[in-house]
Amino acid sequence: MDRTLLDLNLNGIGSAAGGEYRHVRLDGVCKLLSDVSAETFVVNGHGSAQGAVRTKQFTCNGKFTIKGALNSEEVRIDGMVDTGSVNADRVTANGGLSSEGDVESELFELTGYFDVEGLLNAGTIKISLHGGSRAREIGGEIIRVRKGKDAKWNKLVSWAIPRLNVQLEANVIEGDDIELEETVAAVVRGNRVVIGKGCRIGKVEHKGELVVHPQAKVDERVRN
Repeated sequence: MDRTLLDLNLNGIGSAAGGEYRHVRLDGVCKLLSDVSAETFVVNGHGSAQGAVRTKQFTCNGKFTIKGALNSEEVRIDGMVDTGSVNADRVTANGGLSSEGDVESELFELTGYFDVEGLLNAGTIKISLHGGSRAREIGGEIIRVRKGKDAKWNKLVSWAIPRLNVQLEANVIEGDDIELEETVAAVVRGNRVVIGKGCRIGKVEHKGELVVHPQAKVDERVRN
């Protein structure tokens, strides 16, 4: 980006127009009124962007709402982010992520919960569930879904996490190497598939190994 661009720093309660900046830092309760692009974008507190956010590195420590799309090489979330969609190289989240559209990334690692109206697609997906989560479809080469263990992290953010009924819901989950726990899905399709404890799956289509936990339910098994 042009090195002559100015920085945007908001402290306390305030708002600013969108536009192009070098670095954006929001501390407090802040609102951006239209699309924003910057090299780095940091949120500490609560805020919103009325348009899209485009940046190389997006960091949220708190709660932030993006009406448009979030496009970033790296996304780091410690808190909660609501957005129209996500396109990133890497997403690392501790807390919650909600998207009205698709979430696409090379690596998606989340500890907490998520709500994706569209497709969650990543090369590698690693999820530690601490709340009810859902996506219309999930696709990736490696998919790991585990029920999170109680830890100090839980106590710190339990006020923000819908922890009742800790499970993942999806219509279709498709990948090469899949391991699931506490997952409800109509179809799971993959090469190697492990259906762990607490899963309820309508149909599993697999090319290679299939392992089903005694405390899981699979209505139909098809080997292709």
